[in-house]
Amino acid sequence: MIDVRTATSKIFLSNRWGSAGFSLLEVLIALVILSVGLLGIAALMSTALKSNGSAYMRTQATAQAYNIIDRMRANLPATNNLGYNIAMPTSASTATTSPSACITGSCSSSQLATYDISQWEYDLAQNLPQGRGSVTSAISATSAGSLVTVTVNVLWNDSRAHDSLQSFGAPTAATFSLSVSTLLP
Repeated sequence: MIDVRTATSKIFLSNRWGSAGFSLLEVLIALVILSVGLLGIAALMSTALKSNGSAYMRTQATAQAYNIIDRMRANLPATNNLGYNIAMPTSASTATTSPSACITGSCSSSQLATYDISQWEYDLAQNLPQGRGSVTSAISATSAGSLVTVTVNVLWNDSRAHDSLQSFGAPTAATFSLSVSTLLP
C-alpha cells in the first residue's frame, strides 16, 4: 500500500527544488536585461548632456553676434565709417579683465567703436571656448540713402559635441561657426 502523505511530500519537495532553480535563472536573465537597459539610458543621458551643452554654446554665439550688431546700431557714425571692421584673429583673446574705457568718461564715436570691439572680444573669450569673431561691413548706396551691410562671424571650439556626434558616425568639425548678416541704415 502507498502512503499518501509520503508520496505527496516527495512530489512537493521535487517541485519546490525544481522551480527554485528556474526562478533563480529568471532573476539572472532579468538582471542582465535590466543592466543593459540602464547602460543604454546612461549613454543616452550622456549624449543628451553633451548636445545640451553644444546648444548652449550656439545660443551664446548667437547672442554675442547680435550684441555687436546692437552696438553698431547704437554707434552709427562709426558704423558708417566702417570703424567696426575687424579680421578674424588666429586665436582667442587672452584678456582676463573687461576693458573699462568709455564707461566713466565721454568718448568719440571711433573710440567707442574700439571699446565696443574690445568688450565684444572679451565677452567672446569668456562665454565660448576659444571664442573669436570678425566683423565685416560694406556700404551700399540705394535710392533711399546708404545702407551698411554687416556680416558677423563667430568661431568657437565645441569638441564635446564633436566627440559625441562622431560616435554616431556624423561628420563634424571641432570648430563651429556662426554667421549673421544684417542691414543697418
